[in-house]
Amino acid sequence: MPHDVVWWEIETPDPAGTQAFYGALFGWTFERAFDGPESELGRDYWIVRHDDAGIGGLQRAATGQPAPAAGVRLYVEVDDLEATLTRANDLGATVERGRMLLGGDDFWCATVRDPQGVSLGLWTSRPAVERPLDGARPARPG
Repeated sequence: MPHDVVWWEIETPDPAGTQAFYGALFGWTFERAFDGPESELGRDYWIVRHDDAGIGGLQRAATGQPAPAAGVRLYVEVDDLEATLTRANDLGATVERGRMLLGGDDFWCATVRDPQGVSLGLWTSRPAVERPLDGARPARPG
């Protein structure tokens, strides 16, 4: 039996801000599935959609909980890593790690922290497009 990833979720203290960021960056839409503490789940929850397919979930974090500093990181494949880093930065993300080669296999990745503090990986098989990251914000400490 394969061990394919079948679902992923983003847990955030700011669902509206998270939806605005990922909607603008990737064109994702969000469909409400559970509504608040009285729902089966006990929290607000949305299905993340891309091209009408449910690809993941977005859940409101428990009140007062910061974004995790450790855990599983989601990587999203992009065509133009530098353009996506620039766009993420323009939308309020901070670049944690710029383009780096993964094991000499012609795959590159980078990571950012979204405006709510959740770490996101970006992945591409395309070589770098030489463009400076004008005005890039440095990563937040610790």
